[in-house]
Amino acid sequence: MTQIIAGTKTEFSIDPAIMALLPEQGCIELQRDAAGKVHAFHTHSVDEILVVISGRLNFIWDGGERVCNPGDTILLPAGTLHQSEALDETIYAIATRPPALAAGGN
Repeated sequence: MTQIIAGTKTEFSIDPAIMALLPEQGCIELQRDAAGKVHAFHTHSVDEILVVISGRLNFIWDGGERVCNPGDTILLPAGTLHQSEALDETIYAIATRPPALAAGGN
């Protein structure tokens, strides 16, 4: 059954770095991974932008590897083979966009 629960909180704050990911129309995803969670090697057909909010993420891509910390931003072009592992409980924001080259650049 659908319910609407009246809220008592009326003001919310969203970090400007997260707001910058939000497309004109659409959404971003917040991801929480438990320590040790691995997203095995894969690719996406869209560009991704990830912002680490908390925890540490070991990020491996075709050509590199880096431990990412809170505040780090990962710009991941479409088709890039990559894998990640949460070294701690890690929270990050993910925005997806059509590939920049296919869209004529943005």
